[in-house]
Amino acid sequence: FFIVSLATADILVALGSMPLWAAYIIGGPPVIQHVWVQQLWHFIDILCGAASIINLCFISLERCICISAPLKHRAIVTTGKAIVSIACIWIFAAIVAGIKIIFWGHPPPMYELTVTITCFIVPLIVMVICYVKMYQAARHQIKKMIFTVEGKPKRFLLSRELKAAKTVGVVIGAFIVCWCPFFVLNLVYGLCIECRPLPNESILVAKWMHYVNSVLNPIIYACMNKDFRGAFKKIVMYVCACVMCKDYQDVLIEQRSFYSERNSFRNNSCRSGTRMDERDSSLRSQADSFVMHSNYSTMEKPSPRHV
Repeated sequence: FFIVSLATADILVALGSMPLWAAYIIGGPPVIQHVWVQQLWHFIDILCGAASIINLCFISLERCICISAPLKHRAIVTTGKAIVSIACIWIFAAIVAGIKIIFWGHPPPMYELTVTITCFIVPLIVMVICYVKMYQAARHQIKKMIFTVEGKPKRFLLSRELKAAKTVGVVIGAFIVCWCPFFVLNLVYGLCIECRPLPNESILVAKWMHYVNSVLNPIIYACMNKDFRGAFKKIVMYVCACVMCKDYQDVLIEQRSFYSERNSFRNNSCRSGTRMDERDSSLRSQADSFVMHSNYSTMEKPSPRHV
């Protein structure tokens, strides 16, 4: 559930926030300069960014519970709790984005600091703690020994949980690298009035780096998760097939038409053969009837009397 929610946030970034930002940078149509378009972009940007970060935090929590307390995982992380948590994540992200729009141009003095603490520092601390706990649980599992039939010791490790820990570690690393410059600039902008306006180059780098995080998330899960990788390959193969064959639907229609005509021809041939067989059998029966009638007439004809 949390991975689906994370994917939704990243897709919205790719479809909504990034195109508007790119159009604004390259000086797109005049409508891009309108206030309502800029407000829409800021709302989508903050909404999806906050939701993506907090979803990463909850994914780390869920993986930590799965590895540290595998027997209690199903009891703690239920479907109902997951749905409620995801709803709370998106509501919180909408509130954070809505405050920016309500106080457009004049946000509260502590807004930038509050957003940085709630959407970066706290999730980062939670993810680091979860990763440390997962690492400790993995080391504890490594120290366990099971003995084979020959009596030789063999290290025991739940490979699935270890892979999950590695995935979370890579996700945390990508999160820090991609989001840290953005929130540093955010703090500088909010707390240092003398530093305004910020250099355009630094803003561009920070924005594109945090957009890159939304691109990296599916790549990380696709490379390090077997099920996710298989589904991703199927999607890529389907898209490539559609791109390479523009008339894919026409080809399918032609194939279906060909097969239907062939089946129709076969059915007609079978019907014609059946009719010919019926006609042949009718002719045979008539001939047999004629022969039988001729034989009968010959048998009934009286033999001539000889004097």
